[in-house]
Amino acid sequence: MKTELITAWRYLDKGHCAFKTSATSPEKTRCNHLFTVTGLHKLSDCPLIQPQFFSFQQQEGTVYIIEKNPEAVPAAMWGFTELPVKRDEAKKLVAKKIKGLDKEIVTSIWKKFDQQYSMAELIRASEELKEDDSDLED
Repeated sequence: MKTELITAWRYLDKGHCAFKTSATSPEKTRCNHLFTVTGLHKLSDCPLIQPQFFSFQQQEGTVYIIEKNPEAVPAAMWGFTELPVKRDEAKKLVAKKIKGLDKEIVTSIWKKFDQQYSMAELIRASEELKEDDSDLED
């Protein structure tokens, strides 16, 4: 399996990846895939190559964990699960799912998790303020 990953990565890295952005040096090459965790174009961070992959997305104050199921057909490869509003409950759920992944990618996953939850909390707080303001106007 490892050999297949490296072979596929070499193909993508040589200019056959639609999400790879050009840069002046290999260290600055970026990935524009919607589900990227770090934004870097690296084998360990690639949502297309890695068989187990997790990311997060925030939509209107709700955070979703995105999981890759490599056995599924391409149209159903990515699964979205709504995470609990409470950060502690969500962290427990995510910790179960990412157990056993490479330490480097786990660190990136937690950074992305914190980023998405912070954005969601800001959105929820601003919505509450808007509701309070509209109550004062009545």
